[in-house]
Amino acid sequence: MSVTKEYFGRVPATGQTVDRFIITDGDYVAAILTWGAVLHTFSFRKRNIVTSADDLAVYLPWSNHMGEVVGPFANRIAKGRFSIDGNLYQLEINNGVNHLHSGSANFGDKVWKVVSIKDNSVELESGSYDTEGGFPGNITIRTLYTLEGGSLSIHYTVRTDRKTVVNITNHAYFNLHGRAEDIRDHVVKLDCPKYLEVDDGLIPIAVKDVEGTDFDFTSPHAIGERRDGFYDHCFIFGERKHGEVIADGLKLEVDTDCEGMQLYTGKAFNVPGCTQGDFGPYQGFCLETSGYPDSPNREDFPSCILSPGEVYERTTVYTLGEVQL
Repeated sequence: MSVTKEYFGRVPATGQTVDRFIITDGDYVAAILTWGAVLHTFSFRKRNIVTSADDLAVYLPWSNHMGEVVGPFANRIAKGRFSIDGNLYQLEINNGVNHLHSGSANFGDKVWKVVSIKDNSVELESGSYDTEGGFPGNITIRTLYTLEGGSLSIHYTVRTDRKTVVNITNHAYFNLHGRAEDIRDHVVKLDCPKYLEVDDGLIPIAVKDVEGTDFDFTSPHAIGERRDGFYDHCFIFGERKHGEVIADGLKLEVDTDCEGMQLYTGKAFNVPGCTQGDFGPYQGFCLETSGYPDSPNREDFPSCILSPGEVYERTTVYTLGEVQL
């Protein structure tokens, strides 16, 4: 096991240096950028299953949030507004008439500070200041990446000095082919008995059972088998918070303590200049473990409120390996 550091680039607007930390454990390698705490690569025997680029410009704000740690609030908030204790907060409108992925306050669009390096882990810190992007509170986040064999753990710790809303995710795009190729042949199985039905703006309108629908992945289905492969929905885990994807001789498993996971199959994905090719629609998919979208406005959803003195902690583990026949 080892961690090495490399210079990755410089942010033109600020002149800040961005570094890449490479964690190696036998046949497995994970690389992390200080820009956005981006998961840059996750490789098995040199096949990198994370869409990635060696040019920092690809990761600047137009980049589809590729690999970023997204927060303070990942996913959508209807009309960009919510109330806490009778106080109304208005966020930026950046996704039709709604708010998406924290706007200008997004942790993924900042250079993070490295706070700890061990033989197989890197911990980084960032945050947002009170009223940045409309979010209340001075919010501090730490993200710990740990690689142990084929398991890559991502652990988030968040604190605030004022009541706020928190929902953190990693926005890596995966492709088990390890190159720019259609992912609709990937076979998905999710321990998710329910999903969130959404309106035309992808705002949740109801909790639905997956049984008998095109959203039933409780048994394995290829992504492209139904709906022409289009999914941008939050799936709700049951007792076992687990999912897996199989393609091209590899299996990617996800285990988490989050309530849900946004399965996004990359209909609008379009990122040229990546190391594995020019990626287009349906050539990367996301497994965004998190709470529910629009939860600040839904009392029937698990609460996303974080108060001073409390600690938000979530862990997601991605495990990569060969398919065992």
